[in-house]
Amino acid sequence: MSATISSIRRLSNTLYSIAETWVTGRLIRNTSCPYEQARIKMLFDYLFFYSLVLLPILGAVVYQHDWPNAFVTVSFISIFVLCAALMASGVNLAIAGTVAALNTLVIPMLSSFTNDLDVSPIYAIPWMMACLLGFFVINLRAALGLSSMLFLYLGLVALIKINHIPVLLPPTYSAMDKYVATPFLMAGYMVVCLRVWGVYYLNITRLEQKTRLEQQQQFTAMINQKLTKQFLLVKGLSRSGKTENMEGNTEMLDACFSEIEKQCDTAIQYLDGARPE
Repeated sequence: MSATISSIRRLSNTLYSIAETWVTGRLIRNTSCPYEQARIKMLFDYLFFYSLVLLPILGAVVYQHDWPNAFVTVSFISIFVLCAALMASGVNLAIAGTVAALNTLVIPMLSSFTNDLDVSPIYAIPWMMACLLGFFVINLRAALGLSSMLFLYLGLVALIKINHIPVLLPPTYSAMDKYVATPFLMAGYMVVCLRVWGVYYLNITRLEQKTRLEQQQQFTAMINQKLTKQFLLVKGLSRSGKTENMEGNTEMLDACFSEIEKQCDTAIQYLDGARPE
């Protein structure tokens, strides 16, 4: 049993690595910024794991011959595949991220509208994820734009509900479907959030640690180089002082000792991390 689980895990990791390399390879090669590379991988994780969560749902609605929801789910996944293709072709990350965020925002809005203006967590969580994706992948302005669209839609829903304006659209799912599917969807959304943004922040932490380590190594190398120079100067001054002492030239000997003291003070300042005067 454990061997089977290990084989499945290795196969899953292999398939994930192949997909990640195919989608992100060109974008990562085109940028040397490690933080930009972390954002590229984050968007891929979002597309990959969100689509993975939707596949069992697609199978369930097809099994139940629920063709409207099947069409919505296929459309959702297809746009994510399009985003992955855009990334693989080297299109700017902001464009692929914008399409993915709008997909996560707009399609649930359309589904919500046709389901008696439902604004329950089954739709609210994807809307929140869309705004977060806009913030992390693009910028704060994009997140605010997505949030404004969401605010306008929720305002429209409130207006229709409060004024009892009839919306003559047949619901695409029953109450039973809604309440049975919601727990599984919430679990799937949590998996996506934890995987995407959890790994993203873990990558950022690793990058910061790597950057600090590189800075420490550069500082150590610089100190070693400067101290080597100081020691060579002190060694030369010591030899000169020895020669002047043998010749009885006390005036030059005092000058050598003063210069040695000065060079030692400079070396101490280097070790303290201060700029020598």
